Amino acid sequence: MIRQINNETSKRLLIGSLFIVFFLYFGFFNKYHILYLEQNQLFLFNLDFIKEQFSLPGGLPLYIGSFFTQFFISSWVGAFIFTLNAFAVFVLSDYINKKHNLKNIISALVPVWLLAILQSNELFTFGQSMGFLLLVSFFALYISISKSAFRYIFYFAGWPFLYLLTGGYSVPAVLLCALHELLFRKQKNHHIIFVLFIITGVLVPYVSAHLIFYIPGNKIFTYPVLFELHSYSLYALILLLVWNPLLLLVNYFLNKINSIKNRLLPWNRTNVLASALIFALMGFGVYKYAYNKRAEIMLGIDHHVQQAEWGKVLKLSDRYPDLNTLVIYYTNLALYKTGRMSDKMFSYSQIGANGLRLRWERNSNLFFGGEIFYYLSYTNEAYRWAFEAMVAKGLNPRSLKRLVITSITNGDSAIAKKYIHLLNQTLFYRQWAQHYNTYLSDPALAENDPEISRNRDLLIHSDFISNANDMNLDDLLINHPENKMAYEYLMASLLLEKNLDEFARIILVIKDYGYTRMPVHFEEALIFYNSYENKNIMPEGFSFRPETIRRFQDYAKTYTTYRNNPAVAAKELKKRYGKTYWFYLQFINNKQ
Repeated sequence: MIRQINNETSKRLLIGSLFIVFFLYFGFFNKYHILYLEQNQLFLFNLDFIKEQFSLPGGLPLYIGSFFTQFFISSWVGAFIFTLNAFAVFVLSDYINKKHNLKNIISALVPVWLLAILQSNELFTFGQSMGFLLLVSFFALYISISKSAFRYIFYFAGWPFLYLLTGGYSVPAVLLCALHELLFRKQKNHHIIFVLFIITGVLVPYVSAHLIFYIPGNKIFTYPVLFELHSYSLYALILLLVWNPLLLLVNYFLNKINSIKNRLLPWNRTNVLASALIFALMGFGVYKYAYNKRAEIMLGIDHHVQQAEWGKVLKLSDRYPDLNTLVIYYTNLALYKTGRMSDKMFSYSQIGANGLRLRWERNSNLFFGGEIFYYLSYTNEAYRWAFEAMVAKGLNPRSLKRLVITSITNGDSAIAKKYIHLLNQTLFYRQWAQHYNTYLSDPALAENDPEISRNRDLLIHSDFISNANDMNLDDLLINHPENKMAYEYLMASLLLEKNLDEFARIILVIKDYGYTRMPVHFEEALIFYNSYENKNIMPEGFSFRPETIRRFQDYAKTYTTYRNNPAVAAKELKKRYGKTYWFYLQFINNKQ
């Protein structure tokens, strides 16, 4: 008896420790991923939203998932919700296993491990996790019914309803219920019941797809299961869906060999260390193959951009291990906002002018790419990117907030009111919506908003054609020559494209933008240009710092020493001058 109590205690301690680790893993290592999930969707408290969610099979898990995802506005709350869901899956899986005489926590924890892998992928929404929870809940309820007649009634009446609510997540339940009857119940005519279950599982989705939902034929049995995953995550999803049916089959054959089953599978103190080792290996697999450090840093940078925490953007950028267009784009924006762009831009990786903005592509670029236009006061373009991002991703708070502010800036009160109305039907953005609604009631109040006031001062007053993959900096400056950000971004683009002729022409008006000294990279470019072209261009009232001239002389001397061996020259110069414009100009290929 004491031994049994000790076994149960050690079992509970191990399980409790595992779920604490689960919670801490998502709380510490995936916090930006959780915050990003919240920004990708919007839960609305209205009837139209419910109708939209249930317009296709699988609406219930997506609706529930969306409801809980709105609380991911706090990453720790999101990690807690992830953990609660995983614990519910474990409890139900353990119950299902015990009902089939399989008393081993490892098999019940495998779905939790697979969920940890999947939820480490920002593409896997919480609604997908809820779909699996509803699947195991249905099967657990099914096997809890002892009388065969009642079970059959429950299946034939309940499973079609389950399909309408959960879509593709209900399909494994067909196989689970059929295998349960065929292998473990052994009722009279159980083979017929098995066949009828399978027929129902095929016929109901097929009929529903053609008469109710009208979904494509290739998604009749899968929607809304997310198979658009790659590599490790895709394998984890497939294994998650087939794990319980596979376990039933394995358990059936193990029942035939009781000596092996009793020796290998039950929980006892002799296999505590072995189980702990298995769990450690599972955890290592999640961290090694599922956790995406690069994506987490990238999403962290995006989060801090949204919060205008520019110093934190640069700190995370320093940690990013290689080249990424989004990271470079945000880094350059943060450099400008901290006043360091023209002094420190080449201390960070650069890929030419492509690193100043994102290309117009109907993917996540639309979601991230509008920031530059907003801060440039290119209001109509910021509106367009936000609107297209909402078309591509669906309703999301980031796009709606941007649409509200740009509409108010343009004086489009009716459009702003429409988007404010949507945000007013949310839990966490209602107060924000009501604040901006006061600007519609009293337009004079909007002038006290620094962002709206700034963008109104720089509103475009002449027409020009928007270049989908450019920032129209020249046109912005024609409209408002005082737009300092447009000027500095234009100068940066010329440096990045190595167009020193145009740079030397435009630098002559630098004083008009409030510069009291020439930024370091401007000095470096102009010194090089004057030396190479044998000219003496200098903006009025400015001069080169002696330190910069000395550094250039040393750079030129070193370059001349190794000019016949470019590889050696690059290696030697990178040590001391890798963060200068000179090194970028001569050794970095910006043709991406």
